[in-house]
Amino acid sequence: MNNDHKIRQKILKLRKELSMYNYQYYILNQSKISDEEFDKKLKELYLLERDYPELFDTKSPTLTVGHQLSSYISTFHHKYRMYSLKKTYSKKEFLIWIQRIKKIIFYSCSLVCELKYDGVSINLIYKNGLLSHALTRGDGKQGENVIANVRTIKSIPLKLKGGNHPKYLEIRGEIFFEKKIFSEINANRIKHGLRPYYNQRNTASGTLQMKDTKVVASRHLSCIPYSVIGQNLPFNTQYKSFKYLKLWGFNVPKIIFCCNTNTIEEILHFIDYWNNKHHILPYYTDGIVIKINEYKNQYIIGSTNKYPKWAIAYKFNPNKLSETNLLNITFQVGRTGIITPIANVYPVKISGTIIKKVGLYNYRFIQNMKIHNGDSLLLEKGGGIIPKLKNININKRLIKTNPICFPKNCPSCQSLLIKKKDLYYCTNRINCPSKKQREIQHFVSEHGMNIKGIGKSMIKKLYKKGLLCEITDLYKLNEKKIIQINGVNQISAHKIINNINQSIYYSSLKRVLYSLGIPHVGEYISEKLTEHFSDINAIINANYNHLISITGIGDKIANSILNYFSIHKNKFLVKKIMEKGLYISSNNIKTTYLPLNGKSFVFTGKLSKMTRNQAKNVVEHLGGKVFNTINNKVNFLVIGKNFGQKVAKSIKKKNIEIINEDYFEKLIENKKKEQ
Repeated sequence: MNNDHKIRQKILKLRKELSMYNYQYYILNQSKISDEEFDKKLKELYLLERDYPELFDTKSPTLTVGHQLSSYISTFHHKYRMYSLKKTYSKKEFLIWIQRIKKIIFYSCSLVCELKYDGVSINLIYKNGLLSHALTRGDGKQGENVIANVRTIKSIPLKLKGGNHPKYLEIRGEIFFEKKIFSEINANRIKHGLRPYYNQRNTASGTLQMKDTKVVASRHLSCIPYSVIGQNLPFNTQYKSFKYLKLWGFNVPKIIFCCNTNTIEEILHFIDYWNNKHHILPYYTDGIVIKINEYKNQYIIGSTNKYPKWAIAYKFNPNKLSETNLLNITFQVGRTGIITPIANVYPVKISGTIIKKVGLYNYRFIQNMKIHNGDSLLLEKGGGIIPKLKNININKRLIKTNPICFPKNCPSCQSLLIKKKDLYYCTNRINCPSKKQREIQHFVSEHGMNIKGIGKSMIKKLYKKGLLCEITDLYKLNEKKIIQINGVNQISAHKIINNINQSIYYSSLKRVLYSLGIPHVGEYISEKLTEHFSDINAIINANYNHLISITGIGDKIANSILNYFSIHKNKFLVKKIMEKGLYISSNNIKTTYLPLNGKSFVFTGKLSKMTRNQAKNVVEHLGGKVFNTINNKVNFLVIGKNFGQKVAKSIKKKNIEIINEDYFEKLIENKKKEQ
């Protein structure tokens, strides 16, 4: 009796833990436990429930898919249930699965092996070829309709191409981030003093649930389909489905392996190969999905309440933690005064790169990890990109050592720090050297005034010489002053001065607003302010009610704008840059003849003579517009190297002129002469 009580308590404990992890994973988009640990607990619960059937519960995590749905997003029932996948980390378990298949299907059948993308499942419903719903998996029976956000994903066709498809069709796929995009999102968050994302799957899920579709669009999610469901399909196997999905307008998996149940060695080789090579792919994968190829055999094999019996996911071995020693901790001062602790470690190679520094986020993280001087740190690469402190090897801690203490004074100017929530800030608004240099870096950045040749290193050298202590000093620089810096010759100095002058020529109210570095005011908010105010003085004198009436601006952003312009130093900066000729008024642009007014451009492929952002700046300065996608308002499509599908879309539109980069450059030069 005592043993039965222990078993019951063990089962209840596992169900509670797994339900909590599911809630964190599916609703909060957080991973508090690794996939391997979760699957281990789930298997333990499954075995206990199998041996003690009297403790059966229909709500057990071993029987349910996903979790409860969010309350603020409309939900719809899946016409065809969405399942989870049975997972294994063992070749032995995979071979047992194969043997079970052979017992059900006596004759030899074929198998399809596909990469398992690390993202979020989506159910795309097409009616008469048009995308009508986009449902998350939810609890398997019903999901959240995130159609508005899914429409922003370029790899998901809003209308199927061709006509060889049923009137009603469900296409299941995986929505995910490419590594490059996820890295760019995190770089931008770090730049603005925000903690980077470490789980791309959770970030993708959270992005799909956002209310602002413009933010979703800016994150450039991708989608790969993995199955098709419907009546009267023009194919009868999983492998053939991809041929039709490509014809219908989808990006289909490029890595697919097809074999039969008698050639298992080939599947094991395929698994081993990608287990070692998956890090070279441009997207995140965490395993191989093996499926029965023929739909008729899938039907014969059937499904459980949770899994299709005809498929299994072989998960890659998780990355092992890398161990290294803490050398010291430095504290960096950001543009807004946020103090960020950085662990300097003994160089260690992780996933092909040498790691020397690891971000520690904030005061709370250091306290929770209980980091001591000289500790042995266990690191991993979050999302395969950013080094992350996972744990500390307490067994190797030095006997005589002290815990890391957060400084009370700014490491740059020695001013007292203030604490807001988990962040410490430098209180010196005016004369902190690090803050000043970061402000100048932001001002000259590509999305700011785009002044090439003045980067972090150059700013630091000019600051030490006393030549660049304020943003306004940029426009006091000349070649004679810049040559004082070691390593800068006459040619380099001339280029830098020319770039500074070019920044005045290409300036606009939107660009200047972003460059000022007002907290929470990025490119999108800068554009919104430009649409509602004629000049910067109108923004300076705007009241709270006017600001929050603008779409996208809430209490936090409105107060940030008011606080920024309440500081005399900031208003003085605006006055000085106005004197230098920078456009601080929308009216300045409207009253000047703009030769590209009414003309719109789209760029595709890689430009060799300028970046996309530089090309966009030139077009906008001459009065034109730049779109990301082909639409009826586009006049010119500029093609670079390795161009994409936009060219094919443009050929069908008579109003779009397709030009190369050389022609674009000549067009711009001619238009400049007209100005």
